[in-house]
Amino acid sequence: MKIAIISPILAPKTEDYRTGYRRRDCESIPAEFEFHYIDQGPAMILNAYDDAYAAPDLIRKTVDCESRGMDAVVINCSADTALRACREAVSIPVIGPTESTMLYASQFVDHFSVLTFSERINSRFERIAFDLGVSHRLTCVSSVEIAFEHLSGGATDVVDALYEKIAGIAEKTGCDGYILGCTDFEDVAPELSERLRQQNLNVVLFKPFEISAYQAYMSVAMGLKTGKNSYPTPQVYFQTSKGGK
Repeated sequence: MKIAIISPILAPKTEDYRTGYRRRDCESIPAEFEFHYIDQGPAMILNAYDDAYAAPDLIRKTVDCESRGMDAVVINCSADTALRACREAVSIPVIGPTESTMLYASQFVDHFSVLTFSERINSRFERIAFDLGVSHRLTCVSSVEIAFEHLSGGATDVVDALYEKIAGIAEKTGCDGYILGCTDFEDVAPELSERLRQQNLNVVLFKPFEISAYQAYMSVAMGLKTGKNSYPTPQVYFQTSKGGK
């Protein structure tokens, strides 16, 4: 089984910590993984403009992955960038981390909160929760206000900020489920889980990239396909991309 991980942003100009940590998260999944960035688009996804800017090359790469024999694609961004469009463009499973995790978390906790790196992206999670029909499960979306460029690499201050945010929300609301609202937060997930254990803070930590990677694997293993009444094939796109008229 082959699964492609596509980050809908430009590759980092310096050391690529992100891919190294995501490889770690996939180690226990019996599949072969490829990791990609887009060639044209934003450096990060902060708003609808960035999402739209990233979409064309992300769709092209998703189509290319299917043509090269990939069995599934995971979009490695909590914005679930161009998720529906990518599903329409291919027949293999395409998984979005936030959609996957909100639905998954609803099986384990009555309420969950989402932790982000910037307040300016908080509304994306409220919109996704509404679209999925799980707004009543969303306790809050709260930011630790750490620069995106600082997230990759497993810095201790990221652990500290996430822990303090979880402890504060749990004490105030009793919420016992927490979704990491950026897949780069998963760089420090083992350390954060250990901190929560040491402090006897009994909450459930949901890691969207890891959940979506496992969902991709399970979807392929079970032979699941995208329903084409729900995600109709864009005929004009394919005719144009294949040289048709």
